[in-house]
Amino acid sequence: MKKILTIIITLISINSFAQKGKPPVAVRLAGTSDILKTDKRLADFTIKNTKFNVYLGYQKPDEIRRQQKSDTLQVYKITLDKRKFSDLEIVRYGTKNGKIILEGEYKLLNDTLIVKGNFYDYTGPFCITTKYVTDKWGLKKVSDDMKGIALENLTERHLKPAEMKVPPMIKQ
Repeated sequence: MKKILTIIITLISINSFAQKGKPPVAVRLAGTSDILKTDKRLADFTIKNTKFNVYLGYQKPDEIRRQQKSDTLQVYKITLDKRKFSDLEIVRYGTKNGKIILEGEYKLLNDTLIVKGNFYDYTGPFCITTKYVTDKWGLKKVSDDMKGIALENLTERHLKPAEMKVPPMIKQ
């Protein structure tokens, strides 16, 4: 009985000492990427005593957006101070076949990060405004708002919606 008790106590003590030496692991979310040496550091900002860095970088054209090798995809990468990967990515500028399909910007207003993204697609142009605040792990999404963009505001450089044709009337 003493041998079994000493073995159990030994295992418990080994496990408790082994776990104390490991550093905490930073959690990465889907849709984030590493900060590369080619990314240009643009700005720093602070929200409620939490410092963030903003980098601007180019990424490979995205297959989901049906971009080709000749297309452009510029991305703002927002990170916690001195972190090696992004917490939030905002598409600054994206093209498809020479037409603008994505535009984005960010601004800081009263300890709230406001991200505005304009999307131009064959189904129609729309704008998504998202608000973020800080929490214990970084940035937390507070609200989303989606609105349509008037077709009169689009230039020839933007991708315009496809023309919808009305089906012919049924003859009786």
